[in-house]
Amino acid sequence: MTLICAIKCNNGIVLGSDGQAAVNTTGGAIRHQIQKIHQIGDKTVFLASGTIGLIQKSMEIIKRNSKELDTGLNTNTLEKIKKEIFPLLKSARDTYIQYNNKTEGAPAADLLLCGLDKNKELKIWHMGADTHDEFIDVVGCYCSGNGETFGYSLLKSLMQSSSNVTSGKLIVYRTLRDTINALAAGVGEPIDIWFIQDTGLVHKLSNGEMDGLSTAYKKWKELEANFLSGNLEKFKNKKK
Repeated sequence: MTLICAIKCNNGIVLGSDGQAAVNTTGGAIRHQIQKIHQIGDKTVFLASGTIGLIQKSMEIIKRNSKELDTGLNTNTLEKIKKEIFPLLKSARDTYIQYNNKTEGAPAADLLLCGLDKNKELKIWHMGADTHDEFIDVVGCYCSGNGETFGYSLLKSLMQSSSNVTSGKLIVYRTLRDTINALAAGVGEPIDIWFIQDTGLVHKLSNGEMDGLSTAYKKWKELEANFLSGNLEKFKNKKK
């Protein structure tokens, strides 16, 4: 399974994912590490949750449109991508239902494309498993995949309208880390975080930068624990 996150900041977009995937075999599911965030062209980033095969095929379609995407996330190019991916998703779902006589567990893919539009404004484009699409940059954040309800609630509560990329990276890291810790299964290491600056520059965080986020996360959690512990002691003293 997968958990992906995106948050729009005032100077960029921060993207994150867990690093675990499951491949179904006749003997059951096999879990392994996989990269789920990919740069398309020079200024666009693609990430998705769902069935690995459908995600891979969808990414190939998107890559074929990389030159158009380099000029910006415009509605004409996105509509073209949507029309190319639609029969792929529909065929996979119809075949599964025909073979299994049920809809539960049908293959699906939930896709995000992030970058700048022709006006150089930051955009997060989402296409759901049923191929409905929307720009979610107005909402400001998005989570999809295993634990998405928990992850979205946490991400939404932590983000601020004034968040910049620096704080956004830590917010996304905490969302993924806390979701992995809470679920204990279905999502897992390694956490992967990227960001797109408002200039269009795409950057994947290095191991050193990820270590820095891990240290900041631990300090954040310690401060919260100390604060809660102190308030609990005050409450107990008042009760006396």
